[in-house]
Amino acid sequence: VTLPEVVDAKAMLPRAIQGRVAYVPGTGFYAAGPGGRGRRNLRLSYSLPDPERVKEGVRRLAAVLDEELDIVSTFGAGATS
Repeated sequence: VTLPEVVDAKAMLPRAIQGRVAYVPGTGFYAAGPGGRGRRNLRLSYSLPDPERVKEGVRRLAAVLDEELDIVSTFGAGATS
């Protein structure tokens, strides 16, 4: 998943866990280097859970992302890290 430019997947992870959903931040899938590659990417697991659990996980993740975007719109980019 690619998030909006203003969202950092690693910084958002604690709030996602509070919202009872988890993912792997994309930075773990890129070689370290300039530019923070993978910062706005995340990986989801959807092969093991049944379709209803996947839908619920996506619903929870969407709620967390909405909250993150609200924080950014109120306090500016970087406020969530």
